[in-house]
Amino acid sequence: MPLTSTAAPSSPGSTVRFDRRLSVLSALVFLGCPDEKPAGPPPSRFDAVTAKPPAEASRFCDKIWPAQGDGARAWQSPALRKLEGAPLPAPVKGWRWVNAWATWCAPCVEEMGLLSRWRDGFRHDGVDVSFELLSVDSPDAELELKKWLSRELPGPVSWVKSPDDFSGWLEKSLGLDPDSAIPIHVLVDRAGRMRCARVGAVHAQDYGAVRALLTGR
Repeated sequence: MPLTSTAAPSSPGSTVRFDRRLSVLSALVFLGCPDEKPAGPPPSRFDAVTAKPPAEASRFCDKIWPAQGDGARAWQSPALRKLEGAPLPAPVKGWRWVNAWATWCAPCVEEMGLLSRWRDGFRHDGVDVSFELLSVDSPDAELELKKWLSRELPGPVSWVKSPDDFSGWLEKSLGLDPDSAIPIHVLVDRAGRMRCARVGAVHAQDYGAVRALLTGR
C-alpha cells in the first residue's frame, strides 16, 4: 500500500506519495554511488558576504555597496562653496558619516540631537565614526547657515555649491534619484569606500542595526 507524506509537498496543500519498493531501490542506488567532490576550490566566505549584504544593512540602507570588487565605489564629495567661519573637517581614520541636510528641512533639524547622541554612543562603544554635515542650503542662505555654526552639532558643516551640483551628485555618485528628499545619510568605511546610503531620517530604534553594520557583528 503506498505511503503518504506531507513533509515536502510540491505545492501548498498537496501531498507527496512514495512507493515502498521504489524507496528501497533508490536507497540501494545511493549506497552504490561513490562520493563526487565538486571541481575547483571551495567558495570563500568573503564571496558570500559580497553576494548577500548583512541583514542590518538591508534593513537600514536604501543603497548598498560592497567593500571591494565589482560594484565597490569610492567616496566623492559634491562640489562645495566656501563657508566663512566653518572649521575644515579633520582627517578621518575610521568610518565617516555624511549627512546631507538643510536649515529649512524640519526632519533634518529634528534628528541633529539624535545624531549627536549616536556620535557619543559610538565613541562609548569603541566605534570610530566621524560625522560631517553637508548643507544643501541655497547660495543666498549664508547668513542663516552661519547661525548654525555656533550650535552643538554632530560634526563640521560643509556647503554644497548649488542645488544642481547636489542633484548631479546624487545621481552620478550615489546612483539615487536626483530628486531624492533630504535628509540623506552616507556611510563611508575606513578605506574611503561608500558602503550605505539611506534616504530619510534616522530613528532611535535604528541604532542597533547601524552599530552592527559599522562593526560587522
